[in-house]
Amino acid sequence: MKKLIPLIVTGCLALFISMSCKKAVEKKAQDMIMDAITNGEWFVEQYFEGNNNISNQFLNYYFKFNSNGTVTGTISSTTTNGTWVGNPSDYTITSEFPSAGDPLKKLNGVWKIKDSYWDFVKAEMITSTGTNVLMLRKKQN
Repeated sequence: MKKLIPLIVTGCLALFISMSCKKAVEKKAQDMIMDAITNGEWFVEQYFEGNNNISNQFLNYYFKFNSNGTVTGTISSTTTNGTWVGNPSDYTITSEFPSAGDPLKKLNGVWKIKDSYWDFVKAEMITSTGTNVLMLRKKQN
């Protein structure tokens, strides 16, 4: 039995270290994703309300996501403030522009991420009238 104690202690230590490493890797991945989201501006490439393509309503709007959970929507010299929260466990982003009218209020709600890359996000939101589809693209500098 005495010979098993060092083996058990070593196993527990290895388990603890591997869990710490996993958390460190997950934290690094989250940091990289946050950097991709918050570094630069985004625009609405396409927006569908059901089968209706209303992308033109978002022409010339640019969005800046900040790491503190705020987001701004800007067209010309007019800026509208909002908030956003990402949930990596269920692949959603919740956005809210509380004082906005159309078209920005169409962004309010919980969006399910369907596809993404460093410079592209496709998301869907189920509404009482159907499914809205949003495609964001990062502005090239």
